[in-house]
Amino acid sequence: MSAIGSRVKAVLTAAWVVFAGVNCYLTFVLPGNETIPFHLVWASFALLYGLFPWPRRATWVVFAVLTMVTGAALLRHALAGTIAWEECSEIILMGGIIALLIWHVNRQWTAQSRLQALQKADRHRSQQRENAARFGSHEVRTRLTIARGYAQLIADQSAEPTVREDAELVVAELVKASALATNLLTLVRVVEPSATEPVDVDRMLAESRRRWAVAADRIWSSRSTVGSMQGDNERLEAILDCLLENAVRFTGPADAISMTAEAQGNELLLTVTDTGTGIPAADLETIFETFRTGSTAGDRAGSGLGLAIVKAATEARGGTVSVVSSVGQGTSFTLRLPFHPLRPSPCGESIPEEVDRDPFAESAAIRR
Repeated sequence: MSAIGSRVKAVLTAAWVVFAGVNCYLTFVLPGNETIPFHLVWASFALLYGLFPWPRRATWVVFAVLTMVTGAALLRHALAGTIAWEECSEIILMGGIIALLIWHVNRQWTAQSRLQALQKADRHRSQQRENAARFGSHEVRTRLTIARGYAQLIADQSAEPTVREDAELVVAELVKASALATNLLTLVRVVEPSATEPVDVDRMLAESRRRWAVAADRIWSSRSTVGSMQGDNERLEAILDCLLENAVRFTGPADAISMTAEAQGNELLLTVTDTGTGIPAADLETIFETFRTGSTAGDRAGSGLGLAIVKAATEARGGTVSVVSSVGQGTSFTLRLPFHPLRPSPCGESIPEEVDRDPFAESAAIRR
C-alpha cells in the first residue's frame, strides 16, 4: 500500500473528508439514530489510515477533532434526553480502539520501512560481493594463466627430465587453481537474480551429452520430452555441468551416465544418474556443503564447490535438489525446479524448434 501515488492519496483524502463531514453532521441532526453515522466516521478513518501512512501530527489532530465533534453530538443528545448517558461511553471506547489502531499501524509501517532498508542494504552488499568476486577471480585467473604459460614453456623446452617433470606438475596445479577460481566466481554469481529467457531443455541435454561424450569415455544417454520453458539458460547449464563433472569424476570408461528431464505438473524434474562408485550413506547429508568432498573420494576429490553450486543455484530459483546413492552401484541426483512452459503465440503457432526432438525423446546411447 505504500506504493499508492500522491494523486490517489489526495483523491482518497478529499473523498474521506467529505464523507466524514457528512456523517459528523448526521450525528447531530439524527437524534436517536446517531449510532450509524458515528461508527461510519470512525470506520472510514481507520480504513483510510490503514491504506497509507499519515504524518504523525496530522494523525493526532484529526483524531482529536473527530473525538470532539462526535463526542459533542452524543453529549448533546444525552443532555436533551434523547439517548441514555451510558451511550456516551462510546466516546471513550471508540477513542481507545482507534488509538490502539494508530499505534499498531505505526508499528507496521516502521517495520516495513526497516525491512525495506535491510533489503536494500543486503542487495548492495550482495552486489559488492559479486563485484569483488568477479574482479578478484579475473585478476587471479589472469595471473594463473600467465604463470601456467611460463611453466608450460619450461616443460616444453627443458632438456632436463627432472625439470620437465617438475614443470608439468606445476602446470597441473595451476590448472586446478584456475578451475577453483572459476568455480568460486560461479558460486557467487549463480545465486544472484537473473533475467529469464526461453530455454530449450531437450536441446540443452542433447548438447551437454555431446560435449561430455567427447571429453570422457563413458556410456552416455539423454532423454527429454519437456520442450521449451521460460528460465535461465546459463544457470541451468552450469547446474547440469557441475552434476556431469561430478559423475565423470566418480565413474570409469565402462560406466554409464544418463540425463533425463520431464515435466510433472508445475515442476521440471531433472535427473542425472551414473553407475559409478557411489557415495557412502554417512556423506549424503554433507556433500552439498562448500569445500566438502566425499570421505572415500581420495585422488578423485575435486574442489568441493561443484555440488555447492548446484544446491545454491537450485534453491535460489525456488527449487530443490536431492540425492540417492549406493556404494558400488552408482548415484542419482534429482532437481525439482519451477516449470514455466512457453505458451503458443497469439497466431496459434508454437515457438520454432531448431532441433529435431525425435532423437531426444528416446534414450540415445553414445560410446566414445
